[in-house]
Amino acid sequence: MEREQSDRNAAASNRDEPAGARGYPTHHVVGVIDSEDELERAVATLTERGFMEDEITVIAGQAAADALHARTGRTGLAHLAIRIAERLGVTNDEMDIRAHYEQALRDGHLLILVDAPTDARKERAVEILREHRAHTVNYLGRLAWESIVPPREGP
Repeated sequence: MEREQSDRNAAASNRDEPAGARGYPTHHVVGVIDSEDELERAVATLTERGFMEDEITVIAGQAAADALHARTGRTGLAHLAIRIAERLGVTNDEMDIRAHYEQALRDGHLLILVDAPTDARKERAVEILREHRAHTVNYLGRLAWESIVPPREGP
């Protein structure tokens, strides 16, 4: 995606924002999209169907993967507990999915986050991401992750 397309693609301006820089993205639908073309189409569809540009974030690149690896997205005791669990080799679904997202970034894929604070907006965002072949789609609620579309198997 070229920078001059940023007017059409709300997410382009967010690409350099390190993953996790905003903390845990509560009430967001997150998914992996494999190509720039499909990402552009997904963002266009999201905005056509009522999502504001500032409700869509795209994360891409090695720096974003490094930032995602360096941070848990949590603060306080939750952050500390996650770091201790990682050092002990204990994982949970949230940690596994975060690692999957990090690897997707390292493999050149793109993460798309859509702010979806209501069930209706969550369902609409999920429907649109499915239409655009997103995978590893999860809803990040206040207390738990909801797996919606599983990761793809293989390359």
